[in-house]
Amino acid sequence: MNIDLIVVGSGLAAHRAALVAIEYGASVLMLEKMPSIGGSTVMSGGSFAFAGTDLQRAADIDDDADRLRRDLLAVGGGESDPALVDRYVEGQLDEYRFLLAAGAHFGPVQISSGQSVPRSHPAHPRTVLNLLHAKLIASAGAIVWLEARAMRLRRSDPDGPIDEVLVERDGAQSVVRANHGVILATGGFSRGEDLLKLFVPTIRAALRAGGPGNEGDGIKMAWEHGAGFADLGFVKGTFGSYLEVDPVEPHTTLLPVYRGAIAVNLSGQRFVNESKSYKTLGAACLLQADARAFQIFDQHVIAQSVDGVPSFDFAAALRKQRIFSAPSIGELAALIGIDPGTLEQTVSDYNADTRTGRDRKFGRQALAHEYGAIVPIEHGPFYAYPCTTSINSTYAGLRVRDDMAVLNVWGEALPGLYAAGEVIGGFHGEAYMTGSSLVKALVFGRIAAESVLARMGLSR
Repeated sequence: MNIDLIVVGSGLAAHRAALVAIEYGASVLMLEKMPSIGGSTVMSGGSFAFAGTDLQRAADIDDDADRLRRDLLAVGGGESDPALVDRYVEGQLDEYRFLLAAGAHFGPVQISSGQSVPRSHPAHPRTVLNLLHAKLIASAGAIVWLEARAMRLRRSDPDGPIDEVLVERDGAQSVVRANHGVILATGGFSRGEDLLKLFVPTIRAALRAGGPGNEGDGIKMAWEHGAGFADLGFVKGTFGSYLEVDPVEPHTTLLPVYRGAIAVNLSGQRFVNESKSYKTLGAACLLQADARAFQIFDQHVIAQSVDGVPSFDFAAALRKQRIFSAPSIGELAALIGIDPGTLEQTVSDYNADTRTGRDRKFGRQALAHEYGAIVPIEHGPFYAYPCTTSINSTYAGLRVRDDMAVLNVWGEALPGLYAAGEVIGGFHGEAYMTGSSLVKALVFGRIAAESVLARMGLSR
């Protein structure tokens, strides 16, 4: 088999890399260990963080590359690699146009975690990926193997680049060779209990909600060759997940906190500044009794429900009986097992602070990040959404250069090996902006493929 590029994984980063390579005449083998494509992509809420789009302008949202960069660096807490952030910012609008040309459709732009202005462009992730997959399999030079697990990376020449992958398929193992490069797009390790225990033991109380194939395969394969890591100390769970994993509906995160709700623990006390990244909220929730919380809100928030946008489709959650409702805060407290007097006092104190624009307990001044003024919870009926922290993504892993070359522990490139998507670290830093992972997959998948094309003497 004569193959120019091997792509390991089949999510958004893998497909973007494969399509770029195919466009310039390279042959590609995509390896996916699961029976179907998708990876982390189809487990996501489907938010794409673009800045400066026509949809934003139509909604009178003033956003641009500079604001996007500032937000990404701020959310990252100074720990993001500025070179990776720059590559994201430089390439994100091109990826927006690419998806539109591929037939993707986006809903109304939303405000969410880490955004100083609304920039989450919602689209169903499975639909988007299917569009790209249809383009891929219709292309000459593309081969896709399902139920083909990449086991090890190898060098055909001990002193040469990484150019072989040991693959287990149909009960047998074989070696496939890439003429010009291997791209790891294997996702994170949200289902890799050994790596979770090793790197982030504090996450053990989180609900497991990641893709079943996200076991850290790419990290282990590159680690064998001396790969360095980034951001592993910042892995956090996602706040707002329903108390049970729904196998039919993989994304059950609801975030009324970014529309005006507060988060309270089982004692009826607030425990965090709710405007922070939902990764930061997730870490705080794990420190509460039973790792559980309630998001408390009113009719004003319910009225902001957005059909088809999972994190903000409050009406759908209400229909599924995942949200409790009562005419008063006291009755709501009794319904969910919280002392009525305590919850009434918590809401009363918060409401008083909203009138000054800053809550005294945690310093909250915005709905999400820096956007929107905090509002009182006073328009009945009142609602409570029981939730916890889930681990459905890890956003940390292999250290890469800004051309997506995987670096060893000394910061030197491992020849022939590239990575993109959730398997890499260094981009997000301390926390996470909603929608940046899907766009990161697109931008960095394209860059990884371009690096392989450069090895072939081709350029875009």
